[in-house]
Amino acid sequence: MFENNESPSQGLTQLSQSSKNTVEEDFLTLTPRTTIQGLKDCKEITTYILFGTIKHILGDDDWWYTACVCNKAVYPDSKMFFCEKCNKHVIKVFPRYRIEIRVIDSSDSTTFVLFDRDATTLFKRTCADMLDTHDKMNASGNLPKEFDELVDKSLLFKVESRND
Repeated sequence: MFENNESPSQGLTQLSQSSKNTVEEDFLTLTPRTTIQGLKDCKEITTYILFGTIKHILGDDDWWYTACVCNKAVYPDSKMFFCEKCNKHVIKVFPRYRIEIRVIDSSDSTTFVLFDRDATTLFKRTCADMLDTHDKMNASGNLPKEFDELVDKSLLFKVESRND
């Protein structure tokens, strides 16, 4: 179907380093495919590959968060930050991507969240780098211009169904 083992679009995943399968094998042959409607109808917890098109980036100011070294969000507290997961105050924090995207396919639409690892892969830039450039352009209240490149882009998404 695909010449030279090329995939139809760039894939997003969070494979562990111990995975013995290539990303191509995982996305094209090993993981079952579904549609957005199929994902919504799913009654079990399982992982699927979904082909969809990003139609909109949601939340002009909510595309990043401040995180602890454990990657969980931290909250300002007493001139420091508090991490609930680590259950301690931390000083060293990092900006991390959390981008809500509206995705459509032939069956329906839904909202997905791109977290730091996948967004860094897509943009080929860390969130800190993106914020630095964005702040220098004095474009507060707007999304970085790089986000426009995601709109109307079709990708393979690796998603886990949940019944919540």
